[in-house]
This record gives sequence, structure tokens and C-alpha cells, in this order.
Amino acid sequence: MEKEVVFGEKNRIYGTLSLPAGEGVYPAILLIAGSGPLDRDGNVGNGKLTTNLYKELAEFFTGLGFVTLRYDKPGTGKREGNWMAAGMWDLVGDARTAVEYLQANPNVDKERIIVAGHSEGTILATALGKSMPLGGVIFLSGGVDNLFEALSKQRELGSNELLAKPVLGKFFKLINVAQKSENSAAKMMEKFKQSKEDIVKVQIFFKQPAKWYREHGAFNTREALKSMSCPVLAVIGDKDHLADKEVLAELPSLVKGKSEFAIIKDMEHGLRIQTEELSILKSGKRFKEILKRPLHPEALSKLEGWLNENYLANNHKEHVG
Repeated sequence: MEKEVVFGEKNRIYGTLSLPAGEGVYPAILLIAGSGPLDRDGNVGNGKLTTNLYKELAEFFTGLGFVTLRYDKPGTGKREGNWMAAGMWDLVGDARTAVEYLQANPNVDKERIIVAGHSEGTILATALGKSMPLGGVIFLSGGVDNLFEALSKQRELGSNELLAKPVLGKFFKLINVAQKSENSAAKMMEKFKQSKEDIVKVQIFFKQPAKWYREHGAFNTREALKSMSCPVLAVIGDKDHLADKEVLAELPSLVKGKSEFAIIKDMEHGLRIQTEELSILKSGKRFKEILKRPLHPEALSKLEGWLNENYLANNHKEHVG
């Protein structure tokens, strides 16, 4: 069963709550979206972008026997506000409000509330796990690195691809494209740090979420992970051009509880199948085609196995029906 819900006293949050069939008390999974103006389903309004990633994940998790909750970010879906004005800690606050809503639901086992963050959502889940006890955390296409580290690696990947081009690569090397890219990024980040505004304009016309950048830049994900004692799973694809899979090897030495990570062959950032080579420069052209593909079955299998082992195998609160 799926129904729309509204929660939060001051800042009303619209979301979708999905319940397994049958009466009873179930573990729950809260989905935290990635960056940008994404609504509860992972879409951008007015048909600009339709991924339905979080809708598909919610359906999958509910089918396994979990209550799931997904919600609109500020200024998306039915929710008021401006997504660009929201800082990192505003988004963490939304996630906390969502967890508290689940804790108050009579169909939810309060001790087994899992937070599943995708992309930027992995950082928000990390911050949330430092500020309150959670029943479990799932990192999807991210984890360990903070936003600035992830962005730096994305720029490095793009620069390396440019330098590897047969003819133009020599030219890009000659003009030192990699260093220029870093210098430009550093200049922009310094502008964000010096500003006290939520939103600033760069190059006269282009608006940027300065508050969001400032707060992300000041957040130390590795230190936050050291306070996490719940089970943690990280799942990432080997074709992910936006997140670094290598850093996940640090996870067991950072968290207090048990952890594991899985690198899925031929999976991209949106958890779908990608058999083409890893490329950040070609990702834009491939995007619409990849959206037609299913979620990667190996990733879903890994999630199902981990959830069964940690939350369903010893379920003493059997549902009725």
C-alpha cells in the first residue's frame, strides 16, 4: 500500500509512505536523494528529467518487507521553498524529521530504521548518523568522501580523459588544462566561503548554492563515520563517474559497527546497467539511453541479501495477514 503523507511542524514535508501487505510492525527504510532539484521519486519537475530511481527503489524495498519513506526536497514536488537556498544542514534536518516521523508510526519497528542515501544522500546519511542513533545505513553510489573530495576527483577524471585524446590531448597538456580546472574551482569555492548569502551569482548570470557548498566544504565525513555503530553497507558501480569506489576500502576502519561494501560490475551512478566504458565526458550523451535500462540485478541482489541477514532473518515481530 502506498499513500501520500505530510510531516514536519514548521516546514511541511510531502512524501510517499509505502507499507508491505498485511498488518504488523516492520523495519523501515528512509530514502535520501542526491543533489539537485529532485523530488521524492528522483525526478525534476515539468518533465525536465524522469529517472524514477527512488520510486523504483521504494517498490523494491517494500516488496522485501520494509516500510519505505521518500520525500520531496525544498521547492520540488508539492513542497514549498527553494532547493538552491537549502544548505547541507537544512537537508540533514529534513532527514531527521523524516526519521522521527517513521519512529512515531505504529507500523514501524523503531529499532530497525535504516537510512539509504544516494549520491549526496550518502553524505547527508553520514551527518545524520553522527547526530542520532540509526538502525542501519546504506550508501548508494557514494560514501566516505565529502562533496569537495568527490568534485575534485570528478574534475581529475575529466582532465585525464581530455589529456588522453590522441591529438587534442597534447594541446590540453600544453595549456595545463588540469591545473586551470583546479584553479577555477578553488576561486569559485573561495567566493562561496567568503559570502554569507544562500545563493550567489557567478559569471554575472549563473546562480549557485553558496550556503550548500560552504556547509559541505566544512563537513568531515571520515570523522563523522567514526561515531557510527550501526550496520553499514556501501554499494557502488565500477562505471560510476561521480563517486570513488576505491575509498570504500576505508569504511571498516572508520565505523564502529560491522560494515561491508560491494563494487558492482557494469553499474553506473544511477544504479543502472552500463556496459560501455567509464567516461565522464560521454556520460551526458549516454544518460537518456541508460535511463531506459533496469536497476542492476546484482546490486539489488546484494541489497536483498544484506537486508535479509541483518533485519529480516531474525525478525521476532512477525506481521499478521
